[in-house]
Amino acid sequence: MGMHPRWIQADKVYAQTQRTVDRQFLFKPDPFVRNCIGASAVRAQQKHPVKIFWLEYNINHEQNGIAPLSDSFEDLNHLVLFKQTFHRILARELNKYYDREGALFSTPPRTVPCLDNPSLEQQFFYAMTNPVKDGLVDRISHWKGFSSYPQLAHGKDEVFTWINRTAWHRAQKKKPLQTYAQSGRIEYTPLPSLAHMKPGQRETYIRREVRIIEQHCRIEREKTNQKPMSANKLNKIDPRTFSPDKR
Repeated sequence: MGMHPRWIQADKVYAQTQRTVDRQFLFKPDPFVRNCIGASAVRAQQKHPVKIFWLEYNINHEQNGIAPLSDSFEDLNHLVLFKQTFHRILARELNKYYDREGALFSTPPRTVPCLDNPSLEQQFFYAMTNPVKDGLVDRISHWKGFSSYPQLAHGKDEVFTWINRTAWHRAQKKKPLQTYAQSGRIEYTPLPSLAHMKPGQRETYIRREVRIIEQHCRIEREKTNQKPMSANKLNKIDPRTFSPDKR
């Protein structure tokens, strides 16, 4: 049975959550994985421009906030094609890295349209601090997995790299593969409620709200005598592990 068509609206930001197959830890902190996610998003955004408000990865799921550039048919279509292209490139590269086959994600994304600025900010900060809530780190600044936090909260200029294998093949592989290295940046769009602020003001606001959530999570952990996972333990996680987590 086919899926029902979705009505995409230009004035809505769509918060999406999508989990890996069998909840495997395919997005655990790893420099290659981090660059692969960023490079895949850059390439997809260059081909299919969309507004990206946030892009966050826990060890076994992706959370994003995206919207079309306008209500034109072309831009609405770009929203769909962006996700398809992004995940196609990401799956191809991670499957090579992990020596695996098949899809990365188990189901289509769970999509929530954010109807107003408060709900949009709630989704934004929930996604950004998700590794803290899950007890993986004490502060999101400690998270080595992929996150938009460094750029959105600290103004870090993050550049991601990839190899243009298509151009390499067209040139009949006459030059070294590294000759076809390319790089780019994810273009983030400020939340509408923060768009009037200067970049430094937005970054300060985001850091302040994140600290509030981090402190709340810290208090909740102390009630049950739990501690965040150590960096050493995170490094030892097998990405092919099946997660029993059903949240």
